Amino acid sequence: MLEERLRRAFRDRVELTPAGTDRADQIIHRTRRTQRLRKAGVSLASVLAFAMLIGGVLGWQVLRTPRTGYDSSVFSADPTALPRPLVTASIDPNDVASLGIDLRIGDLLWTTDGRRLDLGANGDVERAYRVPAGWIYSTNSGVFLQPVDGDPMQVAPEESRWTVSEDGRRIAVMVDGQLTVAELSREGAQRRGVINVPADSAPTALLGDRVLVSGSAAAGPRGFEFVTVTGRSGVANPAWNATVSSVFGTRSDSAVGLAKAAGQQLCLAALHPEGPTKTMAVKTTKICGFEHSGEDLTHTLSPDGGWLADPDGDQLSLLSVDNALADTRSTKACAATGVGAPVWLDARTVVAPYDGGVVRCQTDGVRKLLRVPVSAGTSWALVPRLGPLDR
Repeated sequence: MLEERLRRAFRDRVELTPAGTDRADQIIHRTRRTQRLRKAGVSLASVLAFAMLIGGVLGWQVLRTPRTGYDSSVFSADPTALPRPLVTASIDPNDVASLGIDLRIGDLLWTTDGRRLDLGANGDVERAYRVPAGWIYSTNSGVFLQPVDGDPMQVAPEESRWTVSEDGRRIAVMVDGQLTVAELSREGAQRRGVINVPADSAPTALLGDRVLVSGSAAAGPRGFEFVTVTGRSGVANPAWNATVSSVFGTRSDSAVGLAKAAGQQLCLAALHPEGPTKTMAVKTTKICGFEHSGEDLTHTLSPDGGWLADPDGDQLSLLSVDNALADTRSTKACAATGVGAPVWLDARTVVAPYDGGVVRCQTDGVRKLLRVPVSAGTSWALVPRLGPLDR
């Protein structure tokens, strides 16, 4: 054996070495001890690696396992059940988050995620919307986009007439006899089409490549018409339909508004665009008797176009558009004194200001009254939210 040969070699060369200090034994013992230590180290490393693996697996399982009592549908069921926002020194964002929608106090924007944005650098804010790219608003010096992150940028000049699509991703702007459609992103507005229209025209809604504009012929009543805007579309001469008095918003294949029927009463109507050179088709329903002309109620259709929110005296009425188009009246109502212009949170939930704060009404008739933060004062407004929020 190797050990015996080593002993013999050392005896032959060092015969005077005492037995108690045999060099061969020392080397052999040292070698065995090193091997034992090496084996122990390998074993310990294996145990530690296995323990870390087990711990990682268990930790991942814990993270993946829903917490006791957590309902993943709570956010979709209740738009005001928002994640807890970060608290800033300026406001308590929990008060705003409970409303489920941003507030505007003059030029100051209070957001549901706890931010306070001052939009007044380019003039007094006249109106504002929350869109996927951020916030779009107008002042006396133009139309501006405040991205989610970054500085505001101008997307239309002063004295522009403009509207935003129901999904918040496109804007139609009328200025100096030109109607322009552009896509909105965090980088600004990218033009997609332009067409010349009569100088007094104003965009009211977007439906695909069509823009529903209002205007009037010489010395004639004001009416509405669809205009196709793709590329450089030349010149449009709309045949204004004067039976339509207002437009609430759009659904998949049409716009929805009020049109005058027999006896000049206002009835709910579907406005369909036809061929490129044909005039708008108006389908008037039998749902009539609207006392409010609706001229100042835009974007009051639910995101899917299935419901119309109508502030009606001391209640917020929700009318089923799907049933109305089949000439059947189906409504839900939520009582609220002095209710104002409504804003949809999702396809079945709408909020509106009222004398005591904000009323939230669902299409099943469930009502909830919400309080506005005391620090907001009395001159606050809800900021309509168009389309889903980009994260």
